[in-house]
Amino acid sequence: MTLRGKNNHYDIKVLSGYGCGISVSEQKLVLKDGVDVFSQKQEIEKFIPQTIPYSRIVICGKYGYLSTKAIELLAQNHINTIFLDSFGNLVATLHEVMSSFTGISRRMGQYDTFRDSSRVLKLQKDLVISKLVSQISFVTDDSSREKISQYAKKIPNCKSYKEIIGIEAKAGIVYRQYYVGLFDAKYEYHSRKNAGRRNKPRYATNVINALLNYGYSVLYSEVARQINAQGMDCFYGFYHKSHESEQALVYDLAEPYRVLVESAVLEFSNTEDRWNRISKCFRLDEKNHYQVLLDSITVKRFLETLSRKFNEKIEYVSRFGNRGKVDGTASTRMSTVMKLQIEEFAINCS
Repeated sequence: MTLRGKNNHYDIKVLSGYGCGISVSEQKLVLKDGVDVFSQKQEIEKFIPQTIPYSRIVICGKYGYLSTKAIELLAQNHINTIFLDSFGNLVATLHEVMSSFTGISRRMGQYDTFRDSSRVLKLQKDLVISKLVSQISFVTDDSSREKISQYAKKIPNCKSYKEIIGIEAKAGIVYRQYYVGLFDAKYEYHSRKNAGRRNKPRYATNVINALLNYGYSVLYSEVARQINAQGMDCFYGFYHKSHESEQALVYDLAEPYRVLVESAVLEFSNTEDRWNRISKCFRLDEKNHYQVLLDSITVKRFLETLSRKFNEKIEYVSRFGNRGKVDGTASTRMSTVMKLQIEEFAINCS
């Protein structure tokens, strides 16, 4: 169990295994984890809806259930419910409906903006620059930082989308080579692509890619939630092509925050063996082309690590101002920064 204000508090709850689910009993939300196959014990938590300590709940695998009354209470209390398959890929996300005149005007503004080629080009430049800046802040190797910085300086002078993606691809090669080199050889992590014919990232054949899949799924769900909160259309993007991506705008706006997931995976891979057993905690699922299947304990511990990354504070200057701060800066959680930046993006489009 997790309690607000305590050292063991995480604002994410992971439910997995046979018998897991969310229901309502005696006017309380009941969170049930899966039944342990050895002890036959089952963790059960009950909360008055307004006091639930989680901002997001992840249901993994194919055995979970959710009652309609629980859906209503989770939505009313602004809790993001995320459904993942057994391999960490996003299946669905459930959050409250946002309806307002402001949202309608922002969606119309989004459509008008994305039809204006000059404004789209500026948005594309700003997006890639913010992505490269986040990578620069993560990289500690001076040589790699300098190379990525040089590519970032070229973006403002680009005249077309093709030029931008060309520079981004070159910077990406530098960043990926650096990132791959940070992991112990025992993980056999060499690329985001996987072994075999089905080499797309979603078909993970090593534990690092499997953890990245879980992390990106939670990130995409959080970004989708904020996009919907602003009334914008997740399926109409300005950088990723709509015919290639199911939710193009989600993938667009998630780009600057991908390093949160990547840093969480790196941190988790370097924890002590008694806490982290990821080199031994998986099996290859033959029925699914030998994809990595992580055990539930590892998934829970990793997502708790990711939750801490979302809650880390940075100095941030909001366009809306920070009350009581002389210089305009304030120590702000990364999840809040994400929310404010997506809101600012929506306002700029309207």
